[in-house]
Amino acid sequence: MRALILLLGTLSSASAAVLSFQDMAHAVIPDGDSSGLVRSIAVNAPGQSILGVEVDIRVTAASLHQPFLGDLYIYLSNGTSLSALANRPGRRDGSSAGYSDNQPLDVTFSSIGADFHNYRLTVSGSNNIPLTAPLEGTWQADGRSADPAQVLDTSARNAGLDLFTGQVATGSWRLFAVDLSTGAVHVLESWTLRLTTVPEPGTTALSLAGALVCLTRRRS
Repeated sequence: MRALILLLGTLSSASAAVLSFQDMAHAVIPDGDSSGLVRSIAVNAPGQSILGVEVDIRVTAASLHQPFLGDLYIYLSNGTSLSALANRPGRRDGSSAGYSDNQPLDVTFSSIGADFHNYRLTVSGSNNIPLTAPLEGTWQADGRSADPAQVLDTSARNAGLDLFTGQVATGSWRLFAVDLSTGAVHVLESWTLRLTTVPEPGTTALSLAGALVCLTRRRS
């Protein structure tokens, strides 16, 4: 029995894998255009189920005038679910335009960390203190599925990256980035999709069955 428990633990720890896919886009996000920019990454991971998702995003400016981060609406989709990574950060009662920070973005969106929508509160402790440097680090996805024209900090957070948990990894993953206000142009320099996966239940069962056969033969 002890050998079986150790075997199960070994299978569990050895089965998780991290798959990483990068798109060096260097693509302009259309200014003030709701049609936005769409970039795709094809994932071929047969038999793998999603345990976790992270997305690295680098955004800079294409002009001398830096665009506002509060203009951005960015989501990730795999054709089954949609996660709002950024939904007009800083937009709240009394601030319909969101944060006016004209800084580059170089962040990781995850299921952990502070809420990206209110990043100023984490950086400076106040919604009214602008950034003085690029925004970096790991942030919890905005997760607000509300219309970008109506979203607020109080909107329901029902579209986080955890929506992908348990789904198949294989498929076309799309990043949709929109700049919803005119004035200056954002550039999506690159984005990286990182999937932590485990074998789907049927695959795990077959592996376990095979391991048990080997264990039985050894003991006989």
